[in-house]
Amino acid sequence: MLLDRLTWIGYMLVALGWAFLISAPQVSQLVENLAGHTMNADHLNLLIIALCTVLTGFGIAIVGALQSGFSALNRFFDSVLERNARSGGNVLSVRPSQPKKIIERGWVKDRAYLLFMDGSVEIETMLGRRLFPSLQDAQEFIA
Repeated sequence: MLLDRLTWIGYMLVALGWAFLISAPQVSQLVENLAGHTMNADHLNLLIIALCTVLTGFGIAIVGALQSGFSALNRFFDSVLERNARSGGNVLSVRPSQPKKIIERGWVKDRAYLLFMDGSVEIETMLGRRLFPSLQDAQEFIA
């Protein structure tokens, strides 16, 4: 699984938070020795800082994973649209501006259709009215 930079930064913050959490007693003892006097818990809250660092790291890692996931989804839809444009997009095309001559009206699996002079078919689908190049293409789409 390929992770982006933001996710790795989040994981590094989580690791840093756990390191603070594990070494909090030693760090507080070191700070007391360097300061020369004892400090109570109100002055140095390393445990709270460590827990906040862990939670912040997880938050950043989740945001990074969501960002990479949504960008992958966006690339997927872009490739689908590009492939459809390359193939001509003749299956789901828009309705032409000038009227065509209707030569037949009928039903395909409880859906009304119109057959035009050029062989194209307009049929009512669950997504609305669609224009197909042939009746066979419309039947395959509905099936």
